[in-house]
Amino acid sequence: MDKTDQNVNRTERTVESVLRVASMALSIASLVIMIKNSIANDFGSLSYSTLGAFKYLVTANGVCAAYSVLSAIFVIAIPCPISKPRLWTLFLLDQVVTYVVLAAGAVSAETVYLAYKGNLNITWSSACDYYGIFCHKALVSVILTFLVSVLYVSLSFISSYRLFSRFEAPKH
Repeated sequence: MDKTDQNVNRTERTVESVLRVASMALSIASLVIMIKNSIANDFGSLSYSTLGAFKYLVTANGVCAAYSVLSAIFVIAIPCPISKPRLWTLFLLDQVVTYVVLAAGAVSAETVYLAYKGNLNITWSSACDYYGIFCHKALVSVILTFLVSVLYVSLSFISSYRLFSRFEAPKH
């Protein structure tokens, strides 16, 4: 391997490491905001655990944070030769985490939208008129989750590029 390849490889690993650590931090921030999100007032009490979409968001962010830590350690701390199984494993797991987090963000975004806007066709009024701070915190958590999704899309591009530029796709 010549010096240029080593610099590209080092730069590639640095970018990948930063993306993994950043996604871990944002996942944890989103998870903590949502877990601590609860409110009680004259209209009743509300917490993330009463809504399935938000429970899924918390779980998905927890899985993403754990995977981000483990994969960052795997990429940074265990420098071993690039092998086909290693690249396939990272590629597949990056894809799975990307879609899990994106799905959690999408279903939670729909829930937040309904909380803000309601659905007049079926006589649901806006819940945020009564639970404003809860809605605001949920929105922040969803936005952070979508940022994690963007980071994981980037990681998926990197892992797919790394895999398919070095090895051919499997043949049937």
